[in-house]
Amino acid sequence: MKVGIFTLIFRNRSIQEAMRLAKDLGYDGIELWGKEPHISANTTYERAVEIRELAEELGLEIAAIGSYLGGFSYMSDAECEETLEELERYFQVMKWLDTDLIRVGPGGPHAFLAQDYHYAKAAYWMQRCGDLAEEHGIKLAMEIHNGSLVETVEGAERLLDMIRRDNVGVIHDAGNLYITGSDYGEESVERLGEKIFHVHVKDELRIEDESLPGSFINLTARGNELFQQQMLGHGAVDHLPLFRALKNIGYSGYLSAECSAAKPDLYRAEKDLQAIRNLLAQI
Repeated sequence: MKVGIFTLIFRNRSIQEAMRLAKDLGYDGIELWGKEPHISANTTYERAVEIRELAEELGLEIAAIGSYLGGFSYMSDAECEETLEELERYFQVMKWLDTDLIRVGPGGPHAFLAQDYHYAKAAYWMQRCGDLAEEHGIKLAMEIHNGSLVETVEGAERLLDMIRRDNVGVIHDAGNLYITGSDYGEESVERLGEKIFHVHVKDELRIEDESLPGSFINLTARGNELFQQQMLGHGAVDHLPLFRALKNIGYSGYLSAECSAAKPDLYRAEKDLQAIRNLLAQI
């Protein structure tokens, strides 16, 4: 397994500075934040080539793009068509960058509130996206994220079974699964298996004091709950069983650091890399 960083952590820095910091810290690659000033579907050829050449110079792999495209279950058909067109523009940017994995979201609502028609519409448009991506040799990953149809392993399995495209998978996110109260270790990996295209790594903690820095409220099946973003190893999400399970199935992709704790960006990037490396050493 390789260790990357989601450049969202360095959202207030240029992509060039973010890449150099990632290299200096010792990351193997980067997941590009799919918003400017890092990357977007409107990135020019010249700028994309500049980013790719810098990555090559630094020895960093561009593992994926964390785009914010999708939400099909909520959209009108016209909006879905527009999103498909924007996605195709992204595919051209990805060709210039020499990367082949992009995040696309199916939409919501929470899996425990969703109706059959939400899944049906999301599946149809994710199939359309998958077919278009296949023409370009690209894979799509839906992030397991609270507030979406795929906020649980069960929701992800249901939608994947409806989509039935080899190039459409998921981003495993133990922190998000913890929020929904779902298994995020061995069982989740065994069930999702080869459909795990990418892995986000972050730590979270249920709390009772909303004044704590980095606190946020999320609706779950248990009601509104309060959480705090934590440094890896300081929250409640034990990533060791997850990493061990990933190793057991032969996962060779990226573990992408995504820490959003209320700490300076460089501190988060450095300390979470150390924590990930320490966990990998244990397996």
